[in-house]
Amino acid sequence: MRTIAKIGTTAGRWAWKRFRLLAGLALVVGLTLTLFSNRAAIAAVDVSIDPWALAGAALLLAIAPLLQALTLRIALRHLGAQAAAPDTLRIWGRSFLLRYEPTGVVGFAYRVRRRDALGATTPQVLTATGYEQLAAVTAGAIAAVGGFLLAGMRPPLAALLLLGIVGAGALAVRPAWLGDRLARWASRRGVAIAGPLRQRTLAAMVAINLAGWVATAAGAAMLAAALLGDGAPGMFILLGAFSLSWVIGVLLPLLPAGIGPRDAVLVLGLTAVTGAGAAAALALALRVVLFAAELLAAAIAELAALALAHRRPATAPAAAPAPSPRRRLDDERTIVVVPTYDERDALPLFVQRFAATGMELLIVDDSSPDGTGELAEDLALTRPWMHVLHRAEKDGLGMAYRAGFSWCLQRDYAVVGQMDCDLSHPPERLAEMRRVLHERDADLVLGSRYLPGGGTDGWSRARLAMSRAGCRASRLVLGLPFSDLSGGFKLWRAQCLAAIDMDALLSAGYAFQVETTQVAHLAGAHIEEVPFVFSERVAGASKMTLAISLEGIRVTLALRRHHRPRKRAGLNAAL
Repeated sequence: MRTIAKIGTTAGRWAWKRFRLLAGLALVVGLTLTLFSNRAAIAAVDVSIDPWALAGAALLLAIAPLLQALTLRIALRHLGAQAAAPDTLRIWGRSFLLRYEPTGVVGFAYRVRRRDALGATTPQVLTATGYEQLAAVTAGAIAAVGGFLLAGMRPPLAALLLLGIVGAGALAVRPAWLGDRLARWASRRGVAIAGPLRQRTLAAMVAINLAGWVATAAGAAMLAAALLGDGAPGMFILLGAFSLSWVIGVLLPLLPAGIGPRDAVLVLGLTAVTGAGAAAALALALRVVLFAAELLAAAIAELAALALAHRRPATAPAAAPAPSPRRRLDDERTIVVVPTYDERDALPLFVQRFAATGMELLIVDDSSPDGTGELAEDLALTRPWMHVLHRAEKDGLGMAYRAGFSWCLQRDYAVVGQMDCDLSHPPERLAEMRRVLHERDADLVLGSRYLPGGGTDGWSRARLAMSRAGCRASRLVLGLPFSDLSGGFKLWRAQCLAAIDMDALLSAGYAFQVETTQVAHLAGAHIEEVPFVFSERVAGASKMTLAISLEGIRVTLALRRHHRPRKRAGLNAAL
């Protein structure tokens, strides 16, 4: 018995190692038998096609892949990656073609390997790819049901089941349902996820893919008309049958790109309308023309990337100076700027926790009437890493930061941070932010309450909803991809900070946080995000008022008009 079990185990391992090969051979044999049994019907089909109709069909079929490339960039940008258009197009096109490789995962591996060119982390690349596929499959399931309904036919049970399953999955990953919970669950198990995406973003990606399906159906109808003449199925029937076959081919990828399952389902779906022979001929023609269209889409992506890469903004200098080399982490003098006003109770607690960071500290006090400035001087006497800057009056958070930044830049610090004194920003996260700044060669690291692993401690649902709505509105108005714009927990490269013309900024209050991030982003700075948990202040009273909130809204709207979406030569040269 042991001998038999051993033989069985050995045979099982041998078969498992060669599963793809065996599955592929079995599928090829099955397709060959299917075509052989319908050889007479296929031979009766006139396969001569007008070259112009063939070219038109290929162009229409190439639209959907290019729109899918757009959804990848949207996902990457909303997850915080830089995702410049030329690099995204180039990497997408090559990874799109690599999915024909037998293992089916080399395309994903290529994206991860080129993550630096995308300005993304590995979690951002994998999460964006997952959302790209989810949006494509969801759009395909919707198109499958919608196509049959528009054709006046009852959708197949398989199409309804797929729409129910895929649609439920797309709704379930919304942050308010399972998205945030899944991200936290994965994070506790050492799996980093950069999401979840907002539901509106995923819905926009699905809508873009649906537009691609309309173009695909039009291309398939053009090819069918040229191949089958009056016996060609209508555009809506092709939309339903082809999208259903595509979704099944994606979900059952025995071979690359769904070869086999996709073609078999398409033949079955069209046989009742066109007959087995015509359905098989059309499926084969679609497979060939679709492959040519995908090659065409990849070529268009490469050419577009080349054109975009050589396009220079009108304001760019003829030859920007080379950036200064990055120094080693241990050599980077780091200081954190902390504005204060009436923070006498919170300051000693903050200094006690900040001491463990190993960084220097600059307190910028706006002549606090409660004696915060004098207390800061007393604390600095026995702490050589602590400095105090006194200002004559309180004229806005942004003005305090401008004074503090100027003080730091004059003293040749390599990294300059900013945070609050009330311990709502945990000093313990500064080390992680500094590591990300160094390892990812970033110019700015933002602390985010809204990334997986971040959060707010002690906030009511109403306050959290208002904060999220404000950040979302700012992102929408300014077109910025970052999850937490209004937060003031940041770490800057000094050369990035120095290149910002502080005198040209509009904001003097809390909107300063948003405006500096916006200016850096528009100038092409490499910006990363790190999650943190925002806590309630340990002492004192909040300085946020309704007037300050209204001023933030007014300035945010003004920022869209003031800062044009072009790169500023001065900042580019410094970076």
